[in-house]
Amino acid sequence: MVKFINPNKKKVKSPSKSSGGYRKFKDSFAFLKWVDPFTYVDLFVMPKVKKVTNSEVVEFLVNAVFAFIFAAVIYTVLGLLFGTSSPLVIVYSASMEPTFFRGDVMALSKANVTDGFGVEVTIPRAINGIGVYDYLTPSYSSGQLSSIYFNDVGVSVVPDTSGGVVVYNSNVFNKQIIHRAIVKIHASDGDYLLTKGDNAITNGTFDQDCGVVSNGGIQKSCITLYAVPLNEVVGKTFFTIPKVGCVKLWLLDDLVSLLVTGNLPRDFKGIC
Repeated sequence: MVKFINPNKKKVKSPSKSSGGYRKFKDSFAFLKWVDPFTYVDLFVMPKVKKVTNSEVVEFLVNAVFAFIFAAVIYTVLGLLFGTSSPLVIVYSASMEPTFFRGDVMALSKANVTDGFGVEVTIPRAINGIGVYDYLTPSYSSGQLSSIYFNDVGVSVVPDTSGGVVVYNSNVFNKQIIHRAIVKIHASDGDYLLTKGDNAITNGTFDQDCGVVSNGGIQKSCITLYAVPLNEVVGKTFFTIPKVGCVKLWLLDDLVSLLVTGNLPRDFKGIC
């Protein structure tokens, strides 16, 4: 028996392992559509608009306005669920590489006293608003933080990366900082955190290492003047979505940098 082959019939490719892997990756993030404001615009708004008009201009305006409204509602609901005013934040620099990268989106939950924040030390004094050099002495080896000595109790600790990643407001740069908690201090007036970026090249020192702080002045460049009160931490990272925040950075950081300085931001790498 002779089997004739139709030359016009297209060959159907069998699914490859790589496409199966991509589908699994895509499916694992399928839930993200429910935090996309356009999902709700398409479900509840656009069907009604299309019954009234076919104008692309009107549809564009409706999409933009209602996407903004739904985004605000989603953000507020997530904030209530996670117990923080900033439930989602975007990594905007290279200071946390190689753990996190520019454009990664982090989901935050409320930082609790029982959470892991690195090595714990108890000191018998109040430290709110006091420069860290008044009660500790850091040591460095080859430009990297090696240990921190707490003068009042004669204890030396070696910070590690076991502490969680937190977000707090810097009183020097006036913006949110996404760094790892390396030491938790139990002081007489509450709990505090010392923080540091994971990037050994750009963040050899810890955030609070400003040298001597006098009348609000600092001896050397740093990120924040004082240990971060735990009750002022914006949130602690519990989930990360890679590169989703690149679009915002392209529009609000990269584009502005190109227009103003003619260069991309210093931390721009690859596509983000």
